Amino acid sequence: MSHHITFVGAGPGAADLITVRGQKALQNAQVVLFDALIDDGLLAYCAPDVVLVDVGKRCSKNTAKPQDEISALLIEHGLKYARTVRLKGGDPSIFGRLDEELAAAKQAGLTVEVVPGVTAALAAAAAAQTPLTRRGVTRSIRILTATVGAAQPHNDWDAALDPSETMVFYMAGKQLREIGLRLLLAGFSAQTPTLIVRGASWSNQDCVRLTLQGLPDYVLSNSDAPTILMVGLALN
Repeated sequence: MSHHITFVGAGPGAADLITVRGQKALQNAQVVLFDALIDDGLLAYCAPDVVLVDVGKRCSKNTAKPQDEISALLIEHGLKYARTVRLKGGDPSIFGRLDEELAAAKQAGLTVEVVPGVTAALAAAAAAQTPLTRRGVTRSIRILTATVGAAQPHNDWDAALDPSETMVFYMAGKQLREIGLRLLLAGFSAQTPTLIVRGASWSNQDCVRLTLQGLPDYVLSNSDAPTILMVGLALN
């Protein structure tokens, strides 16, 4: 079958952070299925007659389409059009349910390609002008989330953590208090640096530096901006 689906990482927000390969895929697409939080400027790369399908995938919104429905739409359009793009926020392989959509596409007999994107952890570090690694202090990074959906196994995210490792928590907006308390309970120093980044790469991005001691009591302002939390000694 000549019909092809390209999974494109849109990057963390700002339209000009998409890769050149991702931009070319959008320019050649006949149909684009795009997530929530995608900069509208990205869709301007598409051809005038492109079919745009808003699948609104965002876990914090009740209006988000279920994953099964998104996969069904992907197959429906993939079988109808020769060149389909699935535009996903950040990088498709980081908490993007890429595995489920890839499996559905391959089962339908479609050929696929994955174009990586700038993931939010890198954009957050750039926004705060801070390294995720530091010579002689931090040689590893852990990407994790304290959030789990329904009907999923218990998330033991706090098992075997090390303060010399930079921990980057995705989807952390509603989990700051729990993360702070559990890390303190695990024996982390109250003075361990933490960094909250909201809307990394957005025009209104915001960075807040705290110690771990202050994290449980920190209250976020009301905003739809996605939140990244970083914890570790490299953030000093």
